[in-house]
Amino acid sequence: MRSQIFSATTNLKLLLRECAIQGNSLIILVATLSILIIDLHLPLGVAAGVPYALVIFASLWVCGIQFTYLIAALGIMFTIAGFYLSPGIAVPMNIVLFNRGITLLLIICSAMMVIKIKKANIDISTLMSQILVDPITGYKNRQAFETELDTEILRCKRYHRNLSVAIIDIDLLKLFSDNYDFRNKNDSIKKISQEIKADIRTSDLFYRIDINVFAIVFPETELAKAKEVCEAIRKKVTAKIDKNTENKITISIGIAMLSEADKRINLCKRAEDALFISKRNGGNFVSTLPEVANKDKPHVAAILSRSRS
Repeated sequence: MRSQIFSATTNLKLLLRECAIQGNSLIILVATLSILIIDLHLPLGVAAGVPYALVIFASLWVCGIQFTYLIAALGIMFTIAGFYLSPGIAVPMNIVLFNRGITLLLIICSAMMVIKIKKANIDISTLMSQILVDPITGYKNRQAFETELDTEILRCKRYHRNLSVAIIDIDLLKLFSDNYDFRNKNDSIKKISQEIKADIRTSDLFYRIDINVFAIVFPETELAKAKEVCEAIRKKVTAKIDKNTENKITISIGIAMLSEADKRINLCKRAEDALFISKRNGGNFVSTLPEVANKDKPHVAAILSRSRS
């Protein structure tokens, strides 16, 4: 009994949240009440209850399944109320009963269709989220990186803003994986990704784009500022694998800044070339290609590494 009450309370909270957040829900509720008022002013035999099916389909404008259940329940109750409260009768009773029965059936079928559509949309949204999220780290993957970087490039070009991209590679992870303090290599990658994410702004975009490779998109940030942030990240991520050895986890970083003629491929290629320079220098290094920032562009300096205590 207690669990049933708790479940009902939870569903009511979800319903109230849906109605409070979305203005469309108020319009649909008003339309439902309007249909009832019209039905109560018409004699029995006029199919005034049929429009309830329309407001059920209109509930597609409101996210969440609970609201559709509410509209369907109101439609059923108002249809029955109209049968008892409508003034007079215009046709034989058997026709009235047939009309009301068809109306109830239409409401139920409409509600089932709308609920099925909403559940399918939820499943699609969940699937899309899984497609764009790396299962090990929980951060977005290469597909999301390419899509969102294209969007950021268009925005920055339109409003003449700075944009920098950093490609981060974990140095010699395969050689050290057996000695990590973490359970396995995946745990190590997850821990490193969390350290990196903790030291960037919420407005910066972070991705895992390959097995040992991450990417950061720095909106509103010129090359020099992005390098400062990446240097701080490199120093923080660098840690001893085993306190009894000199082996360390290190990262190499390459950074490039967007130019007016750039497309995503060009920008990423320069960042990868800068990463290659860092690797060629022995790793544990941050490199940038010699791009000159456009000083006429406004920018917001990236927040540097800071304590999380």
